[in-house]
Amino acid sequence: MNIYDIVDISTGFFESIVTFMLFDSFMERRKKFPFWVYWLGVIALTISFNISNHIFNISILNIVFMILAKFLISFLYKSNIKVQLILSIVSFAISSLLEVIVLILISIVKKVDSNTIVTEPNLRLLGIMLSKTLSFAVTKLICLFSKKKLTKIQTSYWILFITNFSIAVLTIYLIFGIQTTGINSSIGHLSIICSLGLLYGVFANIYLYENMSKQSQELKEKELSEQQFNTQIKHLNELVIIQKQTRSIKHDLANHLISIKSYLSDNKIDECCDYVNNLINYADINSDIIDTGNSVIDAILTAKKNLAKSKKIEFIFDIQIPENLKINSSDCCIIFGNALDNAIEACEKVQDYKYIKINLIYHENSLVCKITNSSVNIKNPLLQTTKRDKENHGIGFSNIRDTLEKYNHIMRIEQNDGEFVLYFILYDVN
Repeated sequence: MNIYDIVDISTGFFESIVTFMLFDSFMERRKKFPFWVYWLGVIALTISFNISNHIFNISILNIVFMILAKFLISFLYKSNIKVQLILSIVSFAISSLLEVIVLILISIVKKVDSNTIVTEPNLRLLGIMLSKTLSFAVTKLICLFSKKKLTKIQTSYWILFITNFSIAVLTIYLIFGIQTTGINSSIGHLSIICSLGLLYGVFANIYLYENMSKQSQELKEKELSEQQFNTQIKHLNELVIIQKQTRSIKHDLANHLISIKSYLSDNKIDECCDYVNNLINYADINSDIIDTGNSVIDAILTAKKNLAKSKKIEFIFDIQIPENLKINSSDCCIIFGNALDNAIEACEKVQDYKYIKINLIYHENSLVCKITNSSVNIKNPLLQTTKRDKENHGIGFSNIRDTLEKYNHIMRIEQNDGEFVLYFILYDVN
């Protein structure tokens, strides 16, 4: 086995990895198979490629055999046969098409015919290395498009992506160009191995970057979940306080009725009226409990209304919603709880009139919400683009935004003179 056979096997292994990368993007791995089974699949596919190339060389049978090998390996994934067959053909087509394109480009640059490129070892390896590099780049782009992640990918990823592949293609071309300068065989073989290492280095860089980004995202989601959990615990404690107040009123109601009955029995009408008035002022039943029929939203708004009242903040509301909405109870807690917490915190910094106005209207399967609160003037020229008043509305705002992302929605915030407005619409919620 010479250096060229080693490169053939190594590039075949790389093509197998790229094939599995494509399968992973469009199909789901079977959970009953452990991770190492898929690496055995990569090795088996590599062996199949090399056997096919050795036996059938460049022929229709080689094409059929390689597609069939990919198709059989695709059964490691859960999918229908049609998808498995299409992906097997697409994977082979990408590799073959890029080989043809690279063959044409080399023939133009080197000014040689295609037969020379196929038969001359260095030119043949150059074509293989360049086509495998480009095959990985194209397949990776297809995978990104399939997952619709292009809009969320950071600029640093694209810089790494373009830089890695550009340098790899240029370096591989220069390395194989050195082979024609008459260098000794040991250095020539070493340069070929280096170009092979560069090919795998490109894959390793992209793979490690994506894994680190994934871990960072998972850590961020974990922190967000913890914040949301703590927020829900906070809102739950507020609801518990309200329930205790309700039970207290219910417990005392019998005694109050006995007192009222006593006044009426003694015909002390004026004293009875005074007692009832004092009772209303004490309990403030009509104003402190919000009752729209939607128990979750009622509980959250009532808790926040009482909290605002304790801080001498006027709470004005206009709510017209049905009992049932297609909004998760936990999401309601995060959206309205955090939004009103932000509003209350902003009002506490205001010296003059403190108020919170909430307009919550259901119209044509959509929930329209506008929360307005008094606020100190914040000079933040980035507010219109960042949509975040970091001083008054930073706490919990990311939770609100991320939760709204679960639904078909639009959101807008405004900072006016002494006033902050959060506005959003949730579509198809009933």
